[in-house]
Amino acid sequence: MDDSDNLKRILDQAEDAYDKGNWDDATDLYTQAYGLRQSFLINQGLAASLLNSKRADEAEAVILDYFNYYLSDPEAAGLATDIVIENNDYLLANQMLYFYETNPLSTIEKSFITDFEKRVRLSEDRHIRSFKPRMKRIEEALNSIVTKPVIDQIQLIRSLREFDRKNYLDCARSLLGNPLLHPLLKSETVENLFKLGIDDEVDISFYGENKTFNPSKLKPILSTSIYLEMCDELEKILVDSENEVQLENIRSELSLYAAMVYPFGEDIIKSPSLWTRVFLLRYGLLDESLVGDDPELPEVKKWIKRFDSLINTFQQ
Repeated sequence: MDDSDNLKRILDQAEDAYDKGNWDDATDLYTQAYGLRQSFLINQGLAASLLNSKRADEAEAVILDYFNYYLSDPEAAGLATDIVIENNDYLLANQMLYFYETNPLSTIEKSFITDFEKRVRLSEDRHIRSFKPRMKRIEEALNSIVTKPVIDQIQLIRSLREFDRKNYLDCARSLLGNPLLHPLLKSETVENLFKLGIDDEVDISFYGENKTFNPSKLKPILSTSIYLEMCDELEKILVDSENEVQLENIRSELSLYAAMVYPFGEDIIKSPSLWTRVFLLRYGLLDESLVGDDPELPEVKKWIKRFDSLINTFQQ
């Protein structure tokens, strides 16, 4: 039996199990199918099975693979909203509402968005009543967040997803003002504020400097001019490379450094093309003569050394 026949057999069994309400079996079978072929259709089957198995957190992780598709497909959008609300992820729910507000889609009816917003507000109100004691403990823990291991810091910040919009913003301001919080955790928080459409001045401690920014004026990290220019230089230099995996790995690393300097990338990465050449030189993919004696080189190397240390700390 070839792969396509095997996939069809598994999907038939998965659909049958789903129709019969055998959620655990359906989840296992859709997981097998998704391992053989990743597609939006199979993703929906797996996500729906997980949701019905009371595993909304796992279902949410699954839909993120195709999240833009979910936002624009009427039926899939209904599944996504069910999952996000069931998972009490009000950060993502409010980001979805802002997306629909600023990106009208012909495929999504206004009545759907209105109903979704009502469901979010009702769910928030209900959840907050039982969540308040834990919310208070989380807010107190944020005051000493940098004394915790990085994995615990990540989990603590992730728990803020259950906060309503106002309380999330208050906590985000506190995090961004902390001079000792890791830059990658700050950049994630900044991007979340952008996706919420926060149109207000926000203070941030940025590598020893106190700065102010307006989230609504930003772009996502992967759409910043810094990141795009670094990728352009990468593709220009490695235009003949047939190693797509290698290119993707380098793009991923460049995105990490773009995140490290978000939202004031231009203040540090003043020459994106030079930064890219330094990375390629480090991996032996560029002749040293192409970097030369650029006067900015010592400063770039100093920052990269600092970032490498911070990234190593984050990954430990």
